[in-house]
Amino acid sequence: MEYNTTRNHLIMREYGRHIQKMIEYLLVLEDKEKRQRNAQAVIELMGFLNPHLKNVEDFRHKLWDHLFLISDFKLEVASSLPHPHP
Repeated sequence: MEYNTTRNHLIMREYGRHIQKMIEYLLVLEDKEKRQRNAQAVIELMGFLNPHLKNVEDFRHKLWDHLFLISDFKLEVASSLPHPHP
């Protein structure tokens, strides 16, 4: 049995452990195109999980910031928005 105390620390609880594992998987992908497509899919999923964010002015910008925050700013994907800094 796996306990939460033995798992990695959750960086943002509102997205849950599955989103965090998806982002960790993005970090190990070698193919840039595949990584970019998967990052877009994770962003869409993050938007579905938090529909209350759609009322926020910079909805997409906030999701991309959260993606980079969860990846510890190590994720290398192209975004039309500026990359945040740690």
